[in-house]
Amino acid sequence: MSHRNVPPERRDGEDLSDATGKTADTLRCRAEVRWNISEFSSLVLLIHVSHELVDEHLEVSGAEVEFGPPIGVRGRPVRLHAQPGELHLSYTATVPRPDHRTASVDPDALLPDPGTLPLALLPWTWPSRYCPSDLVAGTATALFGASPRCASLLDEVATWVGEHIAYVSGVSDALTAADETLLTRQGVCRDLAHVTVSFLRALGIPARVTACYALGLQPPDFHAVVEAYDGRDWRMLDPTGLAPVASLIPIATGRDAAEVAWATAGGGAQLQQMSVTVERVG
Repeated sequence: MSHRNVPPERRDGEDLSDATGKTADTLRCRAEVRWNISEFSSLVLLIHVSHELVDEHLEVSGAEVEFGPPIGVRGRPVRLHAQPGELHLSYTATVPRPDHRTASVDPDALLPDPGTLPLALLPWTWPSRYCPSDLVAGTATALFGASPRCASLLDEVATWVGEHIAYVSGVSDALTAADETLLTRQGVCRDLAHVTVSFLRALGIPARVTACYALGLQPPDFHAVVEAYDGRDWRMLDPTGLAPVASLIPIATGRDAAEVAWATAGGGAQLQQMSVTVERVG
């Protein structure tokens, strides 16, 4: 991933028109991965689209494939049982154009009081492994406590994170949580998502992390964004501003990156190559 030391121009309202002005009605997602397997390994992957499908195709060589039931809010896991050698996976999905536009949201609509939230939403306001909202509550209150408690607060939090946390690759790892990212003020998409979710939860707003395929993401990769509850529905937010929100194709949703990782593998599986692309096809 490239280094980015200034906040990117936000693209939340960007449409999906091509150079001719025609809007893409269909998008195609592709993921191709190669591993070198040094000893018998089982890998759990979350790469399948959790969205309306036109078609999809999975091809695997070098492993037995086990499909599991859906997990969580979104997530269609597949487990690969691989013997030593080369493991190759190719996944393609064609989907109707998503529509996560936020233009119709009333920015002055009041957010629900934490004490009146439906009980089913309360877990999305609690701290989690990478989103220690209790540890950043003081900062969240200092930054946003005086803001009106309305729908615009969701965008205010995501915008602050995008402007104050530099997008820089290689500065975080699988152990980095939101409180550390706040100290270093740099990270990648999952880190910015964790900070945003932590702030929102600290303010009593249900929030979660969603892994996506994203049109126009540079460089192409799996992308982590935020979903926050505005009192009527879950809204997608991308604090990095690197992809138009309207293009985001969800894969998995969870409390934080621990629940939406695209691959969970043991030490016997060494990643050799990975490519992720999203393109307009109609």
